[in-house]
Amino acid sequence: MKSRYWSRRAIEEGANPKITAAEIMPLEEAKVPLPRALRIRVMVDTAGENTIDDLHSLFTERKGEAKVLFDIERQGDFMVVMEADGYNVLPDRNFIARVEQLCGRGSVRIIS
Repeated sequence: MKSRYWSRRAIEEGANPKITAAEIMPLEEAKVPLPRALRIRVMVDTAGENTIDDLHSLFTERKGEAKVLFDIERQGDFMVVMEADGYNVLPDRNFIARVEQLCGRGSVRIIS
């Protein structure tokens, strides 16, 4: 495993700021660890007519290795947890942002 660190030196008055890097790599090569499992909350009362179809399309487009659990909830009435068998996804920032557009802010929770 390659180690990377940044250090910032004190900036003297009138001097240009300096940054020291132990390693530099192209962004394409930088690996960001992605979650292995997510929980997505779908509120029955506020879900639109096409929410489930839109989620299905998104999951089909963004296949990956992360497991997905759904929390299907009606506020004050019930909550059901469902495992989405066969719906493993690539849970990067774009995927999470899109799910939150469909299901509401804070509807995605990383569980591992």
